[in-house]
This record gives sequence, structure tokens and C-alpha cells, in this order.
Amino acid sequence: MKTFLLSTLFAFLAYSGHACSCFYISDYFCPSASWINTNGGGSVQYIAQVKVSSRYSYYMDVEVVDNLQNSLPGSLTILGQDGLNCNEYLNPFEEGKTYIVMISESHWEEGAYDLSGCGKFWLPVNDGKVQGNIAEGVQEQSYEEFRQELARCAGITPAEEPKLPYLLLYPNPTSGEMFFEGIEAGDMLNYTIYSYDGQLLKAGLIFGGSSPSLSLAGLPGGLYLLRLQSGKAVITRRIVLRQN
Repeated sequence: MKTFLLSTLFAFLAYSGHACSCFYISDYFCPSASWINTNGGGSVQYIAQVKVSSRYSYYMDVEVVDNLQNSLPGSLTILGQDGLNCNEYLNPFEEGKTYIVMISESHWEEGAYDLSGCGKFWLPVNDGKVQGNIAEGVQEQSYEEFRQELARCAGITPAEEPKLPYLLLYPNPTSGEMFFEGIEAGDMLNYTIYSYDGQLLKAGLIFGGSSPSLSLAGLPGGLYLLRLQSGKAVITRRIVLRQN
């Protein structure tokens, strides 16, 4: 169905013969993102780390690893350049790889998101490092450094926490097992654990009760992203696992 809708859209645009032109902002992510956040005309902007699950000629399906500005659903479709719109060409994106993207709700297809080509709105993430044209003179940062600098870099307020009940995770750093407070008996959370380069390592359910816990057994010491979801509410936490 999705392929049919996108193909129909492309055919319609090709028939209309109106190619897009836009003001190109910058070859760097930070000034591009900052300009859009300041002059975006009130449209909601999203910045996230995503992992490409499948890529086609002018759209790709991704999984959201970490929300950085506003909260996105766990999986979504990003529309790229179809020859007529103002979106980014998707040729550089590879399936299974992770990226930082700045996107907005699509003007072309309901439920999808646009990756603009009118500036630099994406960066690759490799081995826990954000790379590419981050800002003038900055070509690489650790993911944690990029995350901490993002509000200043892109002129934003960090992503608001989704509305979940009070939730406490401890200890963090941990030696292998984490405990939760705030999950009522009968409640349930979906969890996913990602490496800092976006690789899905573990997933499952956490059930409320007297002492709900999560074991990190089998994972090497290091930094991880823990994503917790209850309904549409999602939060992401950085977890430090000590080497035994």
C-alpha cells in the first residue's frame, strides 16, 4: 500500500511538472538546524538518532534509537528526493546503519516525515561517534558530546520527557542488574537496549510488581541506550555498565 501511494504521488508530481526550488541554508548541520528552529514557521521539528531498516529509491523506513528534539514514534517512514520535491537524496544512507536526522511531518504523505535537502540535516553515526559536517571546524564528536552540545548547536530546548508515571532506575552505573521503582503491579513496559552506534542488542518486557528488574548479563562493559515504552510514551536513558 505504501509503495502504491508513493508511486502515485510521484506520478502526479511528474505530471504536474513543478519542480521544487528552495533557499539553501548551509553545508553544516548546526547552522541548518538552528535556522530551521528559528525560522521554521511554527512547524514541529524532530531531531533523533535513527537506524535504517530498509531503503528504497526515495523513501526509507527507520527505527528511532534516541529522541533528541521532541518525541517520535518507534518506527517511521522518511521521504527523500523524488526528482521534484525539496527533500534530501537518500543514496548515502545504508540499511543497518545509524544516523542523526532532523525531520518534520511530511507535506506529501500523511504519517511520513520529510528530510529536507535545503541544508545539512543528517549526519552518520559510526562506532559511537557522530561524523560529518557538524559545524564549521567540527567533523567528529562522541555521541554523548554531540547530545550535550545539541541545544546550543541547533538552538533548541532538549526533548521533553514523555508523560510516563514516576519512574526510577537504579543503580546507574550498574554491575549487571537494574531495578525499577514506579511500575505498578499489572503494568508493563517494553524495553530495548541499543549500543551507542545504534545496534539493537536486547529487547523484552518489564512487568510491575514488588521488585521489577532488568538483567544486562552477557553484555560487555560500556555505554548503552535503554529505551522504555508504555503505549505512546517513550523515554530513553543512558546506561553505564561496569566491566566485571
